Amino acid sequence: MKHKVLIILFILITIFLGTGVTYSMFNSNSNVKVDQKIAKFVFESKQLDHLELNLSNLNPGSNEEYLFSVTNKDNELSNVTVEYQITIKTFHFMPLDIELYKVGEMEELIMKCDETYSRNEKNELVCNSSIQTLKHTNETLDNYKLKVTFPSEYNSLEYTNLADFIDVEINSWQKLGD
Repeated sequence: MKHKVLIILFILITIFLGTGVTYSMFNSNSNVKVDQKIAKFVFESKQLDHLELNLSNLNPGSNEEYLFSVTNKDNELSNVTVEYQITIKTFHFMPLDIELYKVGEMEELIMKCDETYSRNEKNELVCNSSIQTLKHTNETLDNYKLKVTFPSEYNSLEYTNLADFIDVEINSWQKLGD
């Protein structure tokens, strides 16, 4: 009987001590709140995480240009170097030419969103830009132009009443290492 009591007591002490150690290893109390959205779109003076562009007014032979910027400053300069990637999603029902340019002293074609990119599970065409960097040492504003063209050769009845959209997202993260 004495032997059973010692075994039960040993098991209870092990469970009690093990629970405290395990709890302390996986529980942390911190009042620090980190804003994970460290790079932002600036579009028509609004700060956003994504833009959705309506293409209902686009007719064959016309084009639209959408200007936006990406910055590492919201209310204050980001304390970390940020990398970001611009993603364009569309169903591509309309035969549009979609081009993304980085605008500086010269316009640089970053990507042409076309059927060479893959589609996701929702059948959206997903086009990803190359990864860009915003250094934490100074305020940076990267300017972009999204040019959407509906070629005039598609001016026929079969292309009337088509609806489509373009969703532009920015995905950003802290750069690790150099």
